[in-house]
Amino acid sequence: MNVRFLSNRYIYRMKSPLTYIFFLIAPAISLFSVPTALRNLQIAASTYCDKTTIPGLTVIKEIRRSTTVIIADDAVQDARVISFRGSSDIDNWISNFEARYAEPYPDKSIKVHKGLYNEYLEYKDEIMEYLAPNMVISGHSSGSALSMFFAYDIHKAKPSTNVTVYTFGKPRIGNDRFVEAAKGINHYRITHRDDIVPHVPEEFLGYRHTRSEVWFYDNTDNYRVCDDDGGEDPHCSNSCAPTKCTSIDDHKYYMGTNIGGDYC
Repeated sequence: MNVRFLSNRYIYRMKSPLTYIFFLIAPAISLFSVPTALRNLQIAASTYCDKTTIPGLTVIKEIRRSTTVIIADDAVQDARVISFRGSSDIDNWISNFEARYAEPYPDKSIKVHKGLYNEYLEYKDEIMEYLAPNMVISGHSSGSALSMFFAYDIHKAKPSTNVTVYTFGKPRIGNDRFVEAAKGINHYRITHRDDIVPHVPEEFLGYRHTRSEVWFYDNTDNYRVCDDDGGEDPHCSNSCAPTKCTSIDDHKYYMGTNIGGDYC
């Protein structure tokens, strides 16, 4: 079974037969499963399509406005799943990306990306009506930002809800106070090679990433579970900074899957 502990130290999963290299492994805080991550990637990728047809997934509602939100029950994960589509024009979205902050929470020291948060507000009230005891939330690109805002609101308003988040190519969406406030969320922040989007907005503007990163560092199923308890791991996705994190192609290709119109 391709399952590895997600710890606060490094873990490599190598493609060569039965070769696993472990470095300074500390007590595990959660589990990372490639098959489960891949299923949630496929759900997130399906939001770019006109219709979602995935075996075992019963769609309850599709919201199609400036973005697409799929609400469904997944028999495979035994959970209510909600997935957010990214921009339909990823190249244009990246070129027009702004970095202004909003302070939408009672603690005004917590700051988040204004444009992405305002986009989330278009859907917040409606999707909050579909909470269930077990929730799996996913998204790609800007959709992954919305999924994290949604998970954060559930974490604060309904802390008894079991929530897991899978994000693919998520931009930085908040400051260090937001990262600290979101620490209790079970979040797999999956990145791919030199994908440009996880590196915007830039860190010098005060933006930080929420935990916990899993970096697929080439175009195979090789990955590394990263040590980002104290900030982004310089040996994972951020190792391409500041000059090599420029790939849009890597943003559109995750875990052997084309994302966007090519998926459909």
